[in-house]
Amino acid sequence: MKKIKSQIALAFVCAILGFLLSYQFRILNNKDQDIIPNNYDRTDVVAEIEQLKKQRDDMESKNNALSEQLKKYEEAAATEGEATKELKNELDETRLVLGNEDVVGPGIVLYLTPKSQVFNNTMQYLTDTELVYIINELNFSGAEAISINDKRISLQTGIKSSSNNSYILINDEKISPRERIVIKAIGDKTNLYSALTFNGALDFQALVSYDKKYEKVDEVKILKYNKMPKYEHMKPVK
Repeated sequence: MKKIKSQIALAFVCAILGFLLSYQFRILNNKDQDIIPNNYDRTDVVAEIEQLKKQRDDMESKNNALSEQLKKYEEAAATEGEATKELKNELDETRLVLGNEDVVGPGIVLYLTPKSQVFNNTMQYLTDTELVYIINELNFSGAEAISINDKRISLQTGIKSSSNNSYILINDEKISPRERIVIKAIGDKTNLYSALTFNGALDFQALVSYDKKYEKVDEVKILKYNKMPKYEHMKPVK
């Protein structure tokens, strides 16, 4: 009976905090999507953008605080018995899979830097195609976590180039193909390194216009995915 009560208490706490996290991110997303009126002058627009950035940072801080509080409740409930300990372990593993935890482990770091001079002025800049290609190569070689410019690649990550390729969107954040791009991966560093150094592996399309540097690392830190996953349409099969 005591175990059942502790499980119910843990589930209730998780549900409440999960709702709070989801609610905060919905508010944040709505703020980001607000349209600025045409009659704003440049000063008003800049002020509005700065205000939205501050609100976003505040929301992320509150989200991190709620996540830490949730962990404390889970750990407290897990001391009640083996059943709640098992539930706590499953929640921890789920967070790792979803990318909701900062993680560390052995792996590789790849640096892609645009060449200053390209033969016959045939400079090509990276697009979403080359980045997705690299992610696929790393995943095929057993990568357990990947980030691009410290933006975590999660199950719901989208990568898309702008129409003129002036930037690439990753998790709705911009990176520039005209600047150095750093890709990190955690996994068996020998396998990951072999995937990158295989003859011709990094000569795919625009990658030929970049200098590549890669190294094995005993400890790679990859930051968590800072957005709540959305599941509005799919349901479990009964």
